Amino acid sequence: MPFLRESPIRGRRLRLHEALGERVAMSRLGSQLGMHLAPRIDKVLIPRTNGRLSTAGVNRTGLVTTTGAKSGRPRTNPLTLIEDSDGLLAIGSNYGRPSHPGWSANMLAHPECTVEYKGPPRQYRAELLSGEARADAWAKAVDFFIGYENYRARCAPREIRVFRLRPLEG
Repeated sequence: MPFLRESPIRGRRLRLHEALGERVAMSRLGSQLGMHLAPRIDKVLIPRTNGRLSTAGVNRTGLVTTTGAKSGRPRTNPLTLIEDSDGLLAIGSNYGRPSHPGWSANMLAHPECTVEYKGPPRQYRAELLSGEARADAWAKAVDFFIGYENYRARCAPREIRVFRLRPLEG
């Protein structure tokens, strides 16, 4: 894998800061920071920056509030969000661990959620993708962050859940 890999969706090679960010995120230290420290910081940082800044950089992570599948209580998680023509993509990679992330079970049980990303919180409805829609979204996700392919291989045979979040009118 070349350091400055080609990005078909962007139509160019990654810039140096993008490639370095991927390398750090894919390292053991980056993964540990992403799982344990970044979520705590992001829960404070994202609301203070109107949904624009997170530990991952500018306009990369949002706060997603779901309703607990079992508890029925609100659960807020910082998630990497990928802009898509029909809304946002959320990838349930769980850093390649064998189980699905809890927020994805919440979205399956209660698809309505609140997303704070690039502005004030808005209401969305989550849809679990399958078939060709999932394949297209997965290709976009891997283009966004090549580490998703590593997570896919690590968590096999579990299929990583891919959700499309569509804004609700109102």
